[in-house]
Amino acid sequence: MGYDSQTAEVNLLTLVPPSGKMRIGLLPPSCSEGPVFFFVYQYGHRKDVIGLATSYEQFSSKLLTYTLMFLILSSLPIYVTVLSLELITFQVFIRFVSSVIPLGFVLYFVYRQTYKTLKGKLIISAYSFLLCSIVMCFIPTPNSGTVVFLFALLSLIYLDRYVTLLASGYGIVLLIVHQLFNPYMLKMDLISRVVQFTLFTMCCITCVSVCIIGRRIIAHAQRSEKKALDNENRYRQIFELSPEANIVQIDNKIVHMNRSGLAMLGAKHLDELIGVDVFDLALPEYHDLIRAKAADLIAGKTILDYTELRIYKVNGEVIEVETNSISTLFNNRPAILSNFRNISETKNARETINYMAYHDQLTDLPNRYQFIMKIEAELRNAANHPCSFAVLFLDMDRFKSINDTFGHPHGDRLLKNFAKRLQASLEPSSFAARLAGDEFVILLPNSSAETLGALIEPLLERLSEPFILKGQEISVTTSIGIAMYPKDGQDADTLLIHADAAMYAAKRQGRNNYAFYSTEMNEVNLRKMMLEQDLRKALQQDELHLVYQGKKDLSADRLSGFEALLRWTHPKFGAVSPAEFIPLAEETGLIVPIGEWVVRQVCDQINSWKQAGLSPLPVSVNLSVRQFKQDNLIEMLKTILLSTGIEPRLIDLEITESVASSNFEAPLIDKLHEMKALGVSISIDDFGTGYSSLSYLRLFPVDTLKMDKCFIRNIDHNQDDLAIVTAIIGMAHSLKLQVLAEGVENETQLALLKEQRCDGAQGYLIGYPVAASEVALLLAPAHALSNS
Repeated sequence: MGYDSQTAEVNLLTLVPPSGKMRIGLLPPSCSEGPVFFFVYQYGHRKDVIGLATSYEQFSSKLLTYTLMFLILSSLPIYVTVLSLELITFQVFIRFVSSVIPLGFVLYFVYRQTYKTLKGKLIISAYSFLLCSIVMCFIPTPNSGTVVFLFALLSLIYLDRYVTLLASGYGIVLLIVHQLFNPYMLKMDLISRVVQFTLFTMCCITCVSVCIIGRRIIAHAQRSEKKALDNENRYRQIFELSPEANIVQIDNKIVHMNRSGLAMLGAKHLDELIGVDVFDLALPEYHDLIRAKAADLIAGKTILDYTELRIYKVNGEVIEVETNSISTLFNNRPAILSNFRNISETKNARETINYMAYHDQLTDLPNRYQFIMKIEAELRNAANHPCSFAVLFLDMDRFKSINDTFGHPHGDRLLKNFAKRLQASLEPSSFAARLAGDEFVILLPNSSAETLGALIEPLLERLSEPFILKGQEISVTTSIGIAMYPKDGQDADTLLIHADAAMYAAKRQGRNNYAFYSTEMNEVNLRKMMLEQDLRKALQQDELHLVYQGKKDLSADRLSGFEALLRWTHPKFGAVSPAEFIPLAEETGLIVPIGEWVVRQVCDQINSWKQAGLSPLPVSVNLSVRQFKQDNLIEMLKTILLSTGIEPRLIDLEITESVASSNFEAPLIDKLHEMKALGVSISIDDFGTGYSSLSYLRLFPVDTLKMDKCFIRNIDHNQDDLAIVTAIIGMAHSLKLQVLAEGVENETQLALLKEQRCDGAQGYLIGYPVAASEVALLLAPAHALSNS
């Protein structure tokens, strides 16, 4: 059997708010089939009228019953006394006993069956006056007070104008008959009879007035009672059906609760919780708080604030609740009514939102906002206790290449592992956070520039240890910039900006390095910002141009083609290095329109050489990662080739190894085949510097592998580099691919490449990048050779 408000062991519940203006309660089961809530508003000296109509009906029923019984039973000893004094004859006494007493009992039983209807009331009134008439016939006196008494009694009992008017008629008829035929009344003079009728008339008027006034009072009481019951029924439903738990306690013992309370505490039956001590529900750390608030409520203090508690459910689970309580009366005893709301999920959600607001979702490290708060706290501490601290700005070297090669999911995994390693490598007093992307920051309190070297060098060594991605070992280096308080900044933003500038300086020093901030770095950052802004206008202002570097066929010992290289002549800074502005173009997305411009310029230049009567050689054009991922790349190439009308074989498209080894293999292969279908040749640039799997090369429709210059630089004195070059050449030839070595700068390198049967070479030894006009001079011998 579960919770049932109709069978609950609550007989009377009176809830009295601290204002004392409203009372809420339960009627006893004797008044209804179950507990019924009712309430009454009290203002000043106004009395409660709840149940007045019902109580009066019960009272009037008993009054008439007991009065009739009293009159009948008390008349018997009176008549016995009168008989013993020989005031009446024995025959009169026998007539009274044999007629009046039975008629009185008949009146009682008739009344019990008919008193609730108007018809029954009229019958009872007539019968009562008939009985009264019979009784008066046996009274040896002219006193007619019995009639007046009976009339007043009926009026007060019924408070009904019809009964009162009818009783008035009965009384007048009875008095007239009594005056005419009662031998005891014939001796009265006319004045006495007029007085008697006048008194009776005044009594009638008084009783009619009492009847009207009393009936109005009863009607008002009935309306009030109905309204109270209706309103209280709504309060009962609110109490029982409230989605929040309502619990009543007396002396720290639970005596009642609603369904939501059972559900919140995980109980199936009300009996499981009745009598349970509230201290058994609350965790021990809240006991003192509960005692204090309970004492205040019992003392009459009003508590409006909500309190958060942790309580036990029936199964032992701990939940968070929010509660407020008021003092009340329960079975006329001081009690506490508490409202509970389960806020476990709300609080968990609030804590989650708060955690997310201050932490990075990927790595679980503190985020930028929390890091700035930490710096500001350190600044306040330094204001009171002068000290220095360091802000370190970390950036993972070549992370973008790794992300493009292995894909973003594996890049995210690398960031997580990097963050864990970073956190594990720091002292407990240090504070690390992730700003964005591959950028991290560290706060080192109570540190100085003299001691930082001993801390950072082991950190760089630890962070450079290999990670495992897709079964491969990946070494990631880190560049660190350092800003010191108070020398390099007095606020959080300045310290971060200066540490960021120092980090870029560390990258320029060769990566996997660290650098302290200096004022000269501001000039570098200002230059970078200006270059980024001016690069957006460089195309329109014809500041970009192309130069061409030759490539040599080692077996034929002649030029085999050129590579188009982009140059920028800035109006203020002059010639800007591609290593400086190409990354800016990649970051801003300008590489896409610039790349399209380069392809069109190369095609137009090839047409210019042909129109000059020269035999053009193939020209290589670099495609960036961002260009290659453009959906309209193939359409753009096709449009330019058709509009310029050049032979597609004269265009060699170079893609970096990071593109060729990216994680979108199927789309990559499809796009490479579409490019190949245009008739162009395809080369993989900077081969050996990425993280590609060599097995993918057999799936790609490429023609040439270009070995990065880092392998060529030391082959003349480093046997390991020479072994790598030899392996790459052998692998490429086994796949029927051409191999071209970049960065050839001396004859020894060239001779070793020829020995290893390398197909081509490019570098300063072969030729420096030159303008298109100088390329025409280099093409002339090729033109003459073709005619011969």
